[in-house]
Amino acid sequence: MMDKQPHCLVVDSTVTALCTEMDINTDCEGMAISAIPANQTTVSGTLTTTNIIMANWSRQMWQDVLNRAVRMLASAPFASHFITAIATVN
Repeated sequence: MMDKQPHCLVVDSTVTALCTEMDINTDCEGMAISAIPANQTTVSGTLTTTNIIMANWSRQMWQDVLNRAVRMLASAPFASHFITAIATVN
């Protein structure tokens, strides 16, 4: 079975390249490695919580948390790796 999900190569705590794993049974072998685009990289995901208090937070509360995360990305030690960052609640 072929897994075409992108993966990150990390060297010294820095993402240095993206790769697509060709064979899910091998560890970093058979990967098609490509450079990270200079203009942008999009990262998306889903956050799931089992904490009853957090599970009942409003969309605005979650957006406030994401806005704080964006501010943290803009500050040291990550600032040099992020020109801009945007986070939204769907």
